[in-house]
Amino acid sequence: MKTVHQLLNELCDCFERKGHLVTSSLLAPLTEQEIEAKCSSWFPTEIPTAIKDLYTWKGGQEHDGWEEEFPFWFRDMSFISLEQAETEYKSINQFYGVDNTLEHDGVLLKDCFPFAAFNGGWFVIPASKHKWSNSFDEPVICVFQGIDLYYHSIDKMVKTAIECVQYPTWTTEDPDIPEDVEMKIWKKYNPGIFGE
Repeated sequence: MKTVHQLLNELCDCFERKGHLVTSSLLAPLTEQEIEAKCSSWFPTEIPTAIKDLYTWKGGQEHDGWEEEFPFWFRDMSFISLEQAETEYKSINQFYGVDNTLEHDGVLLKDCFPFAAFNGGWFVIPASKHKWSNSFDEPVICVFQGIDLYYHSIDKMVKTAIECVQYPTWTTEDPDIPEDVEMKIWKKYNPGIFGE
């Protein structure tokens, strides 16, 4: 079984083979101690293991998806730095929470760590009990005009992204693939999320 780091390297290679040159803009990896030190002042609980897995691979990208020439996409959200994660965390709780205490759709947003963002949407990992806790420990949740389960886990998200980027019509200029193809790939790695 491949580790999250191996899968992320594979996704990076898929982007590069398509001329989507993400490698030069990815920030250096961080140690777990550095991650904890950078986040202790704003994230109120223990940092999810999946977040540590991501940021010990690479530190995200310095700029958001609008400003990066080649964003490192997880579907339609770009991989953000921990500095941007702090800003996005505050935005999520400003727009969706009341004093960081509002439990919305069975997910306590003040305990969700954002790692990818784009255009007012976020991918987050919950650090506390949530409505999908009985099935998934650290699922990827999308916060955008609601709160929805998108992937069973980080590794399932990356596997989904790899297969989508490998699809023949995926290009840097047009990263979309046919909706029915994407849904088939999505369900392959994340069964039960969408109506089957």
